[in-house]
Amino acid sequence: MASTVTTQQQRMTRRRIIIIGVLTGIVILFVLFSPYGVITRWSLERDYDNLVDQQRQITATGDSLRGVVRRLRYDTLEIERIARERYGYVREGEEVYLIDRDTTEDQ
Repeated sequence: MASTVTTQQQRMTRRRIIIIGVLTGIVILFVLFSPYGVITRWSLERDYDNLVDQQRQITATGDSLRGVVRRLRYDTLEIERIARERYGYVREGEEVYLIDRDTTEDQ
């Protein structure tokens, strides 16, 4: 009779261990893979860092473009430089020298 009781206790202990193991596995899987889990959080943090980097780049580009616009509106030397380069404007009394460059190499 005593061996029957110990055998039943061993079965109950095994069942408890199996149930606790299965429940622990489910909890671990939930913590890792649920919509609020660790892996989702890591992914969201990586996306956030990428968006912050993009925002910095866009802000820097915008600041640079605002500087260009400011120079084009108010800096007369910049306006004059562009007019000379793009449109070939010259001041009164200046002489323009055109230099032809040979595109073929002498051998």
